[in-house]
Amino acid sequence: MNFIKRALLSVRARKGKPLILFAVFLVVTNLVLAGFAMQNVTDTASDLARKKLGVDVTLGLNQEKLPKYIEKQREENPNEPVQFPEISSEEADKLAKSPYVKNFNYLKETQGLADGYIPINIDGNEDVMSGSIAGGGNPDREMPNLSITGVRSSDLLKEFTEGTEEIIKGREITEEDKDKKVALVEKQLAEHNKLKVGDKIKIKKDDGKSTIKLEIIGIYETSNITSQMETAPPLFHPSNKIYVSYESLKEFSGNKDMKGTPIDKAIYYLTDPNHIDAFNAKGKKTDIDFDLFKLDAHDALYKKMIGPIENMASTSKWIIYLVSITGSIILGLIIMLTIKERRKELGILLSIGEKKGKLIGQLLVEVLCIAVLAFSLSIFTGGTVSQKMGDSLLQKEITAEGQENNPREQTFMFGMNDDQGQEVDPIDNIDVSVTSQDVLKVGGLGLLIAILSTIIPALSILRLKPKEILLKD
Repeated sequence: MNFIKRALLSVRARKGKPLILFAVFLVVTNLVLAGFAMQNVTDTASDLARKKLGVDVTLGLNQEKLPKYIEKQREENPNEPVQFPEISSEEADKLAKSPYVKNFNYLKETQGLADGYIPINIDGNEDVMSGSIAGGGNPDREMPNLSITGVRSSDLLKEFTEGTEEIIKGREITEEDKDKKVALVEKQLAEHNKLKVGDKIKIKKDDGKSTIKLEIIGIYETSNITSQMETAPPLFHPSNKIYVSYESLKEFSGNKDMKGTPIDKAIYYLTDPNHIDAFNAKGKKTDIDFDLFKLDAHDALYKKMIGPIENMASTSKWIIYLVSITGSIILGLIIMLTIKERRKELGILLSIGEKKGKLIGQLLVEVLCIAVLAFSLSIFTGGTVSQKMGDSLLQKEITAEGQENNPREQTFMFGMNDDQGQEVDPIDNIDVSVTSQDVLKVGGLGLLIAILSTIIPALSILRLKPKEILLKD
């Protein structure tokens, strides 16, 4: 009789063991399919995280290297105030010419004193608040009462793009104002001093050695004024924040002799999130001192968002390994017990001249018939199982990560970078869908498991002679 026909009749005649094999195969294929599907989620989640964070890369000071730099400065010039390192706009311009960059902005932040007008929260009879600068220990310096931000293009600032600040009169600062001394003032400060577009204002450096004269080209309104901020010191009051063209602040810098204009950071807006690595690699080839500065693509926030999913993908990889190995062992043991129960049948078939290869083929066909049925069913159930497993694992990873990053255990550091203080939630909702590639992978792996778990136990019986098989029975 044909060995394939015998295999089909055998599966029909024996219902106990085939049902157990079917259940084991169904569990194995569902879990492995879920593992492959969860691994695919990482790439999708990575793209989603990058889109949420934006495609901007910031060139700025490396906060981890700053303490050593300050210590070295104090050792070399103990009697001089520490001068923080700044980036030359000439060097930053080289990165801006990259084909991956669609736009860019330069920022320079400093403090100053109002000259000829009165900031918010200062007594009308006083022009400035006198006293030593906090932490500076220099009584000859006056307390700054203005917060100044130098920009290349104000409409690229997060405050304006997110709508917390809005131009209500005049226009914004653009790249065409590069060589002009222009300013944007807040509505309350303008009304308090009867300032309007076209007026001139002066800002004095806190040491009194430098003064810049600026033309007001726009008045903006901020929504950041809360009840707590109403009584804030002048320097920290949102209405006392003035935006100027970044080149206007060159006189305020301790590095004003450097080529180009000193800036604190450069923000590059890329054409695509996939270009971040290539852009960073190209940036490392410039003359920028990357011992002091770094290119940051919101890596800390990105890791916070994508971390739980990457951990889940790593877990799913181990699920595939463990389930495949454990499933193979269990199937092998079940098949070995089945073969031992059928020693007499195998011995008779061998004694009447049936070849060992066909007997192994018969056993293999029996297992493959059951495996194909389980695999077919898993195609329909795999999507549901994958989604349930994915959601469960992801929530566990988010909980674990939240405990590790407990805000009560974090400490505040001076000079926070852009990522510190920003609140982002990890991605907590994923779509674990089964693709045709996942089905093919599971099919190939299932076939391999079925073959190995059948042939290895079969060889241990069929290596015996027919007479030995019958005598053992």
